[in-house]
Amino acid sequence: MKKHPEIQKQHRLSQVYLKKFGYEENGEWMVSVMKLGSGMTENVRISEFTAEENIFDLPFKDSEIKRHFEKLSGKLENDYPRLINNIGNQKRLTPKDKDLLNHFVPNILCRTSHFRFFINLLIENMETRKKLLNEITLFKEDDGQTEFLLDILKPETHLNIVVGTLMNHLVYVFKRFKKIILKSPDGYGWLTSDNPVFIDWQGKNEWIMPIEAEIYFPLSKQYCVFLFNEHSELNSNIIRQLKIDKINQIDFETFDLLANKIARNLDEYLIFSERYRPTNIRK
Repeated sequence: MKKHPEIQKQHRLSQVYLKKFGYEENGEWMVSVMKLGSGMTENVRISEFTAEENIFDLPFKDSEIKRHFEKLSGKLENDYPRLINNIGNQKRLTPKDKDLLNHFVPNILCRTSHFRFFINLLIENMETRKKLLNEITLFKEDDGQTEFLLDILKPETHLNIVVGTLMNHLVYVFKRFKKIILKSPDGYGWLTSDNPVFIDWQGKNEWIMPIEAEIYFPLSKQYCVFLFNEHSELNSNIIRQLKIDKINQIDFETFDLLANKIARNLDEYLIFSERYRPTNIRK
């Protein structure tokens, strides 16, 4: 049996994902970023960016169970280049592509600091914890197992215990969301950030992922996926009228509006789609 290292660098943002916005230099993949408040662009190694030690480990001795989330993330990342290639070559989403998106977007969401901080706040309060657990087990009964583990394990382990069940719930929800691919105008590329999944709750904040939610997720420099539920009563967004499961070329005005929403969703870092020399943006 392969022995897992006790200390493992785990990435909040997938390295495979970041390469779609980065560049290769001297055999190493880099990405141009800007930290919130600094005004200065910098180029960082993708292998080191957003990497932390054992942040997704579960509090169990068995290494397979302990690293379950990280192992699952790795499997999804292995298929990601195929997804981007398929979109470019076939100009549409196949059923297999849609299934990968149903898993990949929740996986990235459950890895990012901003979303995890929000979920942790809900866990810490007993009233909101109960509501959270009721929601994420709405479609799959877990016989109170998650709640039992929260009762017996240390508070610092609670987030990773919940995240596995939460991601499974989001996969189920996203299977019911329609998907539209938005292509950036020629000469422009999508930005992303260390909080790349932009969720517009449309004022419906009673649920983690309400039926009214509209989601934007930059897939690469060229492509961004838009997800929505067609049964939402709030359906005035004209992007919903574009071709489902297909590439849709959007104009600059639409692109600029969405790119700004995605950029403002950052936690700490904005990630560019082009290589920038270290530059003081404010000057």
